[in-house]
Amino acid sequence: MSNITNYSFLFQSMFGGTKITWETGSTLPGVFQFSQLNSSSIQSQLKAASIDTSSKRYKAVIQQMTKDGCTGSMFTNVQSIKNLMKNYNSRGEWVDPDTGLTGLLVTDETGDSYKKIIDVPESSKDKMFEAVKNNFLNNNGMGDGKGKTEIYMDMYKQMKSDDRLSAGWTLGQYHKAYAQAFKSAIKTVDPTWDYGKAIPSGALDGITRESVESQLVKSGNTFVKKPSSGSILDIQI
Repeated sequence: MSNITNYSFLFQSMFGGTKITWETGSTLPGVFQFSQLNSSSIQSQLKAASIDTSSKRYKAVIQQMTKDGCTGSMFTNVQSIKNLMKNYNSRGEWVDPDTGLTGLLVTDETGDSYKKIIDVPESSKDKMFEAVKNNFLNNNGMGDGKGKTEIYMDMYKQMKSDDRLSAGWTLGQYHKAYAQAFKSAIKTVDPTWDYGKAIPSGALDGITRESVESQLVKSGNTFVKKPSSGSILDIQI
């Protein structure tokens, strides 16, 4: 999920242009240098435009603009800031424009902390297992990603905002485990098998989601095979 990082289009579109160059000393209406943002005159303009500069929504926009390279010498305007604020909710959370969901943006604050195993819906794991299985049966393991986005989106809607990134990470680890289990089962029958090659008949018989997960144990932020599982499935994530 990506946020808006090219602000020039917003500035240009306000005036109906596509090739406007912002130069030092520009006097176009409402345009000011980012370094002037906290001046009394600019703050008055923001308030006149009904922008609450103490709100989390406003602060999130300014923080994102700064992080994306809007420096003191660059130009912006009140309407551009107001437009960007529509991408955030009252808690200062970025709202995905396609789904309307929050909690799906990796920030400097979250870093890699979201990469942890948490509980996810059983239905999501069921759907992911079936998607991986169908990929092997129908495409000889050569996945095209079809249906995966829908599985993730359906799961995100069932999770709390603060858990969505971790849920996505967790389901991704299950996906890897399922795929590795199928690959291992096939290579037990045909050690020369590789992705794209025809799968030996019956090689995947008896593999269920439960049989795969029964061999898994959490190790840090991923899964590994239980040392004592004794299974022929060589699950290595």
